[in-house]
Amino acid sequence: MIKQTLKRLSSLIQTPEGSFKRHNAQYEEFDKLEKERVAGLNNISTGLLSGAQMKVGELLKKHPGIKVAVDVGSGSGWSAAALSPLVERVYGIEPSAAGIEISRKIYPETDYPNVTWINGYAEIILPSLKFNKPAIFLTGCVLSHLRDKEVSKICKALTEIAPPGSVLSFAEMWSDESWHQIMWHVRTKKWWQAALPGWELDFHGPVHESGKGNMGFWGVKK
Repeated sequence: MIKQTLKRLSSLIQTPEGSFKRHNAQYEEFDKLEKERVAGLNNISTGLLSGAQMKVGELLKKHPGIKVAVDVGSGSGWSAAALSPLVERVYGIEPSAAGIEISRKIYPETDYPNVTWINGYAEIILPSLKFNKPAIFLTGCVLSHLRDKEVSKICKALTEIAPPGSVLSFAEMWSDESWHQIMWHVRTKKWWQAALPGWELDFHGPVHESGKGNMGFWGVKK
């Protein structure tokens, strides 16, 4: 009974509108720009993009023909900026207009001319992108904070536009058993495979500090 009540409460609190308002409000904090500037540049300089959870550099070495990247939920922009020297074109998709504004200020077009910032929900924006060649799709612990129904829509849209040979690097939670909290979701490997049909998934990520599962997996579109 308690678990069912908590699940219903989670569903009520974590509506798309409620989640977005909280998310956007964080980027509107008066000191957010400088905090994100310091954190983002540190993430880039320490090579977080190619760390154990994402291993993007290693993935791109295995698939050297990929020249386009899509950062789903680009936040304040550091991961899209880190992708910039690795590919020819980067699309950073972020629902928060405040987040996009911060991204443009920290990583201006003059320094990152191959990065295109797009403000909107991924499940709406992704179908508008057209690719003739394989691309890499990236998420950085974004989907683990969304409900199943929204994540399923994003995965479906991503799968539909990805040409065969595309790859993905998801820094998202996974385990043999699911675990859900109001703002944290650990999904099973079986769930992810069902949400991403046609992708061969490699669950390699290390155990997360929460102890509730692992974080990080790759995928290759068949």
